[in-house]
Amino acid sequence: MRGRTTTRTGWIRLLSGRSFWAGMLLAWLAGCATAPAPQPQPQAGPMDPRRLVAVLVAGDQAPAAFDNATAYMADSLTAVGVPPAQIHRLNASKRRAPTAEVATKSAVLDRIHTLSVPSGGSCLIYLTSHGAYEHGLYLAASDNSLMPAELDKALTAGCGEAPTVVVISACFAGQFAQPPMARAHRIILTASDANRTSFGCGASIRYTYFDECFLGALDEAADWHVAFDRAVVCVAQRERQIGALPSQPTASFGDAMAGVAPPGAEPTSTAIEFAAGAGLFDPALIPLPAPERLRLHDELAHYAAAAAPKALAMTAQGLLVPVTSDRDGRRTDGDVARLALQRCEWLTDGACILYARNAQPVALLPSGLAPFHPPRLVRTGRLMVDTVPFIRDDQRPQIERYLAAEAPKALALSPGHEEIGVGHGATLEDARRDALSQCRAGRLDCIVYAEDDRIVLGWTD
Repeated sequence: MRGRTTTRTGWIRLLSGRSFWAGMLLAWLAGCATAPAPQPQPQAGPMDPRRLVAVLVAGDQAPAAFDNATAYMADSLTAVGVPPAQIHRLNASKRRAPTAEVATKSAVLDRIHTLSVPSGGSCLIYLTSHGAYEHGLYLAASDNSLMPAELDKALTAGCGEAPTVVVISACFAGQFAQPPMARAHRIILTASDANRTSFGCGASIRYTYFDECFLGALDEAADWHVAFDRAVVCVAQRERQIGALPSQPTASFGDAMAGVAPPGAEPTSTAIEFAAGAGLFDPALIPLPAPERLRLHDELAHYAAAAAPKALAMTAQGLLVPVTSDRDGRRTDGDVARLALQRCEWLTDGACILYARNAQPVALLPSGLAPFHPPRLVRTGRLMVDTVPFIRDDQRPQIERYLAAEAPKALALSPGHEEIGVGHGATLEDARRDALSQCRAGRLDCIVYAEDDRIVLGWTD
């Protein structure tokens, strides 16, 4: 049974079984076609980490971005309770991952082919490398490529009909979306369409764009749909910033996988999570390539010298978003951390790191990588006083008054300056313009955040 394929190119296509594009795009769910023994139907909710087996493959050692992605995923799986013995890493170089297998083509296929999935368990396959048009995923250790049909055969043997998620991060990744890969019990998430390149493979880049956005989207995602949608938006923003042709990440969701979530998924919280590491904030130790630390020296030194309360959010590529105490002392310790993360998410659409609170840096993962923070910028839904972004806690009574007012009305906010505009009028359009006018009396970066009591983040005139 084939799954439903969703292609994210700014619009959605639901593809029929006979169409050419269905053949192209359904392939990503390849893997567990026929099982040696029947498996129970996938259940909605988080995958059971105790019964999950994972194969994480970095296909090339140049750049280090591929190794970083598999190392981060291994840390994440271990943190949510996947037994280390059930996490199999294969890397192009022993130098970067001494405990991993060498990622030759035969080793990758053999590792997947011989997986032993516990009863009621699931599979997670994560492959990241270079890709070539109609020539599969490149494996530098054996100087050849893994082709879709070969991956499908290995997954069929190793995962059977167990619930399976396959993530392939590479250029032209959509080529893996051809039958017989797609199955009802599989989800396949890919970095690009079959005819498009993906981005972020520079020598000093910590992750590829898709890997960064996807890893940053996993925490607290309600299901794999949500994680993928977050990653798509984040990738699009990074590509717009460099003027790149959109990579068009593609996903195939099997019909039996509705509501299945990443292992360890939890309901979204508004709390700011921060585990302090050892020592004090030191600009020389921030986890960025040396050229980036040098370029950002003045900003990092300014943060180090600033008085508390303060917080520093950043991306893995070096965008810094510091928030420090204001002149009137109105920002609390909670305000600065929340504002730093929300402003970072607004600028980048995701994958932000809360690197420092006051003088303490965040505790790094066992791999030495900095952890992405779960998203905290609420973009949709009903307006709630406690989750309105870009403002201080002492401003929330203004939101209470806004909610109590009669419609039509609109709420405008300044992402960078804690400005609020409340607009009213005979129509919603009048209310929007009134709200923006009031907000922009103080700042020019205002956006309409809500219309009546509904969040509409991103609307501008």
